[in-house]
Amino acid sequence: MYTSMKPLLAQKGQVVRLLESHDRFSTELIRDTVSETGQAFQGVWISGLTQTTHLGIPDTEIISPLRRAILEAANIKIHTEGRSLCAAFDADSGGDIADIPALVAVLTTIGVSMVIIEDKTLEEPGKKVNSLLKATGSQDQADPHEFAKVIQAFKSATRGQDLLVTARIESFNVRIAKADATEEEASVQLALQDALARAAIYTGAGADAIMIHSKSPSPFEVLEFLKQFRKRDPITPMVVVPTTYSSTSRATLVDAGANVIIYANHLMRAKIRAVQNVSDHLLASIPGLFAHDENAKASLEAQNYGYLLKTLLERDYWVKDTDQEVKQYLIIALKRAIENMGAAVRELAFGEKSGCEADGRIIPVKMLLQINAIQLATI
Repeated sequence: MYTSMKPLLAQKGQVVRLLESHDRFSTELIRDTVSETGQAFQGVWISGLTQTTHLGIPDTEIISPLRRAILEAANIKIHTEGRSLCAAFDADSGGDIADIPALVAVLTTIGVSMVIIEDKTLEEPGKKVNSLLKATGSQDQADPHEFAKVIQAFKSATRGQDLLVTARIESFNVRIAKADATEEEASVQLALQDALARAAIYTGAGADAIMIHSKSPSPFEVLEFLKQFRKRDPITPMVVVPTTYSSTSRATLVDAGANVIIYANHLMRAKIRAVQNVSDHLLASIPGLFAHDENAKASLEAQNYGYLLKTLLERDYWVKDTDQEVKQYLIIALKRAIENMGAAVRELAFGEKSGCEADGRIIPVKMLLQINAIQLATI
């Protein structure tokens, strides 16, 4: 079970850092990694992008946030005990408004203490566009007053529960970048003013925290928003996700006003890199290893090694004496994945930057998006 985020945020000067977790191995690595000086992640981020990659489906809200939460609830039961962690759940658009009470009930049952909902429209399941894709401008941003009703529905469902409702603002991501420098600067400024106006509406509707998102490799958009928001509101917790501007230091984000920093997809990227290296080596010497396994062959072709490990671990055939080569592949691949994820946790927890320093430790996020786009599992 997870613990509450509220007491952490209530501590003066406390910055809550969350790292993406998609299975029990990643959660245990996050929990067990603490430096001699006490540096560690305070909790986990249950990411829509990496959870769907693990499930072998695209991150398009093809399954609802409620169904994803139920799957996480089943997974959390096998997590080991140890250092307490808090957890935030990526709830995409929030899903069907009728599902919100059930979604909140599932999240609070497993101890999730922050839910983050984004202010983009979703016309129908499967039409979500990931915020880091260039095409994200093709998905409209919700009317702020309509989105405020979604916030209010979550707040109503969380009454009496320990769950912070966080509004994720997509103003920077849905805008279309301009080739002309002057037009681009004006576009960024319009998005900034829109984001600030939305933040005021969302906090007025009861949002407990605000997340500002940007796919720019520069932290400028986020830092400007944080600085201007803090002039108006010194209290509301601010959440940032420095996936694309990962060379930015933690201190820079904190000084600008961030209270929660989410490292959103790094452990899945570390897992894929490790298993990719193992697969390239082993399959070169045993090319027919998965010749009769269509699911494994499809996973290898898509380079979705997260889904491949998941499906192999769920089967029983690999432990049979007649499948020793597959068993050996799985043992080596899992060992390397855990080792590389562990190294990534240490680099991120103990370092000062918002990303991994070691070259080749994790795959680029662009590659993760390409892998995630390929559906391997039926739903």
